[in-house]
Amino acid sequence: MGEFWVIEGIDGAGKSHLLSRLADTTSEAVLLPKDDRPTSGDRWADERLAVMHSLTWGYDHAEPVWNYPSRYWLHTLAAWYELFHHVHVAPALTEGRPVVVDGWYFKHQARMALSGDEDLVALAARVFSTLPQPDQVARLSTPPDLAATRRSDSSKPSEHGAFVTGQAVTSEPDFTTYQARTSHALDELLRRHPARVHTLNPGAPLEGLLSLLREETAP
Repeated sequence: MGEFWVIEGIDGAGKSHLLSRLADTTSEAVLLPKDDRPTSGDRWADERLAVMHSLTWGYDHAEPVWNYPSRYWLHTLAAWYELFHHVHVAPALTEGRPVVVDGWYFKHQARMALSGDEDLVALAARVFSTLPQPDQVARLSTPPDLAATRRSDSSKPSEHGAFVTGQAVTSEPDFTTYQARTSHALDELLRRHPARVHTLNPGAPLEGLLSLLREETAP
């Protein structure tokens, strides 16, 4: 079996961009972008994942999605990651190569940790712990102000803390503040997780990830 790798970081950290650059550089790993999934050969599973993805991430930015219960989002996210792993990750792992996905559930759990709702935090820990877990985590330590610049034209209110404030604010300072808090919560989650966590040099993340993959797959 191959090892399951995930690239983690805040919104705008560059997870998907790093995975696309990795695709141009190496054939050592199976690369699975969540937002641009390869076909599995099972059209029913592919269609189900596409619809679930659209409902979870492809909604109109004007929709006040933070008004829906947090537990709805928790279970929706968990269902999507479970099916994505079943359809795409698990079969690829049987090839014996590393499988790399641009993000897993950790960022969402970190956000829920900021809610102040202790019951939600405990429930999220239980639900997300039942998902397939990565063996290795590549942590992008992108500064929140840089992430804010990258997301200036495409960010959602949820990325500015709408699930905490209940307000559709989209200012750069709100984004930076919320993402800094999320980053801290994410580090706390990863510190307690049994996977090996590798913090990538923000100046050369591709080189760092390539080096790690080669080191881990060397005979």
